[in-house]
Amino acid sequence: MQATETMVKTRNGDLWLRRAGRGPTVLFIHGAAGVAGWIPFFDRLSDRFDLLVPDHPSYGRSPTPPWLDEVGDLAFFYLDLFEQLDLKDIHLVGHSMGGWLSLEIAIRSQARIRSLTLMNSVGITIETDPIANIFVMSPSEVLPLLYADPKVRAEEAARVPDMAELQRIMTARMASVRLAWNPRFYNPKLRQWLHRITVPTQIVWGAQDGLVSAAYADEFKRGIPHASVTIMPGVGHIPFVERLDDTVALVEAFVKRHS
Repeated sequence: MQATETMVKTRNGDLWLRRAGRGPTVLFIHGAAGVAGWIPFFDRLSDRFDLLVPDHPSYGRSPTPPWLDEVGDLAFFYLDLFEQLDLKDIHLVGHSMGGWLSLEIAIRSQARIRSLTLMNSVGITIETDPIANIFVMSPSEVLPLLYADPKVRAEEAARVPDMAELQRIMTARMASVRLAWNPRFYNPKLRQWLHRITVPTQIVWGAQDGLVSAAYADEFKRGIPHASVTIMPGVGHIPFVERLDDTVALVEAFVKRHS
């Protein structure tokens, strides 16, 4: 379904927002790479739900505000946005760094949140199994960490981005360095507040994720005991690219169960 794209004026700055579909409200919280257009995953979800896909402040077409120093600032920004747009019963779907942001939102307030889906999320650390340092890696080094399927790896390696895509990638990289360089992709205080999350939560992970190992799924489960965990075999860091149908089915079933 074709999305409507608008620049939303908020009290804390502008936000580029894509929106399409009807039904329960699903908000996709993107990761460190930003949003690479209206991908098939969004198209499928918008056939079933009222899907919102923003560019976080400082990513994509959303400008960088002067107040943005850490992921917690983005959490408060989104809580204000929920009120401004009068969004209720929101189903948050957060991928990677977007999972971290989703958690930061939820530990602050779940008044407008109905459920939470975390996909290959960062946000905490395991000392013996640290998250890969993509900031010092070349694209050719990162690619095998993201995808388990050799065919998908080959397709991504052969894809030549245009200038607009290169600009989006560089903008996202600069924003992520600002927010997640030190400490790298986690908040040392987040783990102690995970017990505050009481909304239905599902954790989805690719078993062959080379960036954030599947051990993190169990670690999040320890912090959110009521959460369910689904480990997808033969999948890396981006389930909705390598296993589109299965990922859509997991999100659809979970959202419908808790709507």
